Amino acid sequence: MRLGPSAMQKVSLRTLAGHKIRFILTILSVVLGTAFIAGSFMFTNSMSKSFDSIAESSYANVDAVVKPGHDGKRLLNQQFFEELQKDPAVKGVNISSQANVIVATKDKQVLNSGGAPSIVQPFYTGDQAVATPMNIVDGTSPHGPGEIVLNQTAASRHGIHVGDTVVLVDPHTRHEVTVVGVYTLDLEVGGFIGAAMDEPSFIQLFRPQGTVDEFTVAGKTLHGSQLVNYLAGKYPGVEFDTGESIAEDLTDQINQALSFVNYFLIAFGLIALLVGTFIIANTFSMIVAQRMREFALLRSLGTSRRQLTGSVVFEAIVIGFFGSALGIAAGIGLVNLIYWGMAKAGMGLPDAGVNLTPTAVFVPLVLGIIVTVLSAWAPARRAGRVRPVEALRLGDASSSSSLLTRSIAGVLLIGIGVAAAIAAVWIFTDATSGRRASIVGVAALLLIVGTFLVLPAVSVPVVGGLGRVIGLPFRAVGKLASTNSKRNPRRTATTAFALTLGVALVSVVSIFGATMKNSVSEFTETMMRSDYVVSGPAQANFPVPREATAAIRQLPDVQDAVAIGTIAMTVGDVSALPGHPLMSVVDGDPTTVANIDMVDGDSHFNEPGVMVDKTTAEAKGWKVGDTVPLSVGVTEKIPVGTATIRGIYQPNIMFGPAVINQSMVTHIKKQAPQMTGSPLLSPQVLLLAVNGNSGIDQQKLREELETVTSDYLVVQVLTTQQFAGAQAVMIDQILNILYALLSLAIIVAILGIINTLALNVVERRQEVGMLRAVGTKRRQIRGMITLEAVQIAVFGALVGVGIGLFLGWAFVSVLGNEGLGHVIVPWTQVALMIVGSAFVGVVAAVWPAVKAAKTPPLEAIAD
Repeated sequence: MRLGPSAMQKVSLRTLAGHKIRFILTILSVVLGTAFIAGSFMFTNSMSKSFDSIAESSYANVDAVVKPGHDGKRLLNQQFFEELQKDPAVKGVNISSQANVIVATKDKQVLNSGGAPSIVQPFYTGDQAVATPMNIVDGTSPHGPGEIVLNQTAASRHGIHVGDTVVLVDPHTRHEVTVVGVYTLDLEVGGFIGAAMDEPSFIQLFRPQGTVDEFTVAGKTLHGSQLVNYLAGKYPGVEFDTGESIAEDLTDQINQALSFVNYFLIAFGLIALLVGTFIIANTFSMIVAQRMREFALLRSLGTSRRQLTGSVVFEAIVIGFFGSALGIAAGIGLVNLIYWGMAKAGMGLPDAGVNLTPTAVFVPLVLGIIVTVLSAWAPARRAGRVRPVEALRLGDASSSSSLLTRSIAGVLLIGIGVAAAIAAVWIFTDATSGRRASIVGVAALLLIVGTFLVLPAVSVPVVGGLGRVIGLPFRAVGKLASTNSKRNPRRTATTAFALTLGVALVSVVSIFGATMKNSVSEFTETMMRSDYVVSGPAQANFPVPREATAAIRQLPDVQDAVAIGTIAMTVGDVSALPGHPLMSVVDGDPTTVANIDMVDGDSHFNEPGVMVDKTTAEAKGWKVGDTVPLSVGVTEKIPVGTATIRGIYQPNIMFGPAVINQSMVTHIKKQAPQMTGSPLLSPQVLLLAVNGNSGIDQQKLREELETVTSDYLVVQVLTTQQFAGAQAVMIDQILNILYALLSLAIIVAILGIINTLALNVVERRQEVGMLRAVGTKRRQIRGMITLEAVQIAVFGALVGVGIGLFLGWAFVSVLGNEGLGHVIVPWTQVALMIVGSAFVGVVAAVWPAVKAAKTPPLEAIAD
């Protein structure tokens, strides 16, 4: 007699239903990984939809957008603005420009935007507005440079009312203005702070050069591309495009940036799933081992090998399907939780809802099922190979020869991986950092696979030794736990390896973080030799106002005040950030405040020009006196003239491959009049390095600096050590995000330990019953199971720390040229991870230990 497919499926479903806890724990391993993957797709899709709405709203009803041309024949100034307004085909023209500002109350309480934009822009309402109008809901429209209106969301959140005085601080100066009205927009969300003033006042205060970035135009008789073609033919020297096209380009740029976020988040979901594969494989291996008699009976009834294998695979499909489906539901909850948190932090977005796209459902569902089936495939085949008579034997069927074979293979892979990593660090020193890091990446993969293969053999002596040490205070119970932990090395190793992966990744990240913080500290303390550093807020991308810089330079006790910033520019094809235009700008002699070794030329920068580092000069064949081309722009390079190389310095991570002086920027504005007033030629002063006169009391100097900058709200006066500490805080914030994401893998590993112990308790039911029968107390049974979990967890953590420290050392070493200094190992954090792993073991053992302690002795012996 042969059982049909439907009968085998019923057997599988009955088995799953009969072991609900085991079923739930295995499903959870799938849920965590797929939830993160589904949530990543839904979150980025919702973000994309939200930003699409913002882009579309910004250019709604806009027929044409006008931008400066590259040849400088026509500027976006008041004259051209009025010329467009008088055109018979044009209905209206708006200045589409804005300035970043910090808004504060009169008593200097800064309004926190929570990372959202905080801007001031021209005010347009009703028929004046080309795009979305600003509708006044309280007060009146602004008139004159002393009046603004504020968006309703910001006014409500911060308690600002009509008639209140607020302070606006921009990258140049500060303004005290009165709020005369409150307005609403179609899209007004999160912490966005939008101040607006009448058009002439905006030009007067925030575009004193008289030129702006962009005009938006509404057509009267022509619209869209027809208006664009008409205007382009009539007004050469500027660029015209449709509002729809500009909105699409903006959307594409946003989606490209969001794709990185999506891949970044998915990577951590995949890590959790990878850890889950070992848990699932281990679970199915134990289930198959425990069901040998059941399989023997089914084989005796005529069930084929294919049917037995298929039944186990069917169970895996069911677990994968339910785990993935629940993961998708959990992903929805995760996205809602993220949006709730963002809203609480003032970073809300337009309500695009949870964007449950086919991709967000299909990818995690299929991936979860595939991962589960692949994890269960080896145990499923093992079930199919069972012979009726052999299956009646109890015990582990694994052979020592297979353990020996995999151990030899593991040792070889580890050897190759270690050799490759060492070669990348010490031999391939002439290769690029990226290529060397790739070699270390391959070495990491070999090392991890090799460790997985060799771990069962290693676990026998190591876990036994750990068991004796950990169990020493617990006497007989400790000895029993030590013996049990090394009884099945494959099972112990697979369970521990899940934790090993998570701890290894955390160890690598912790080494990166410790090294980065040390490098920043060393760099600041060794490179910078100024008395004080004046900077904007460390956690907000806002520069030091230029008016504050000027005020500091006028202080009689200040000897040197060198402004250091950045500009979106390239020298030839050289940039501080490969693939993106970025270089340093200095205003003053940098050698007075920083340790710079000049190779040739002059660092005083008395004449407009650039300095380049020795490596760049040699690679390009440049020398002092040569002329090099300059270009600005982020999405496209705009030539803005040439510059003379005034000096060559030793490579320096503070200034990068090239640095331009402020007088060169001023000279460029004369060379390229079309760029006058463009933010591309408005360098951001990131910090001002200040030295006092010889013999000046440092505390007195600090008080003078704080007094003269207090009206600018965002400016802080720091020592070099305090400045380094502020940068370290930002690094810690990034690390905390990474640790939170990696905690998924640790949680999955904990579930794996719980699952393994729970199945172990079922498997050892008779043994536990016998121990209870001979007088072992319940608390001793609980202690034994807990000690087994602690041994497994500590073993996995020790191996993970070892792998993580080695790979962290290798990665940091090969990235030394990118600004990372010598390797720093956070030993305190490492020790805490190992101690924490013992706690993980205790937590994981709670439910299995209680279950084991409740085992009825006589019933268990009779089974």
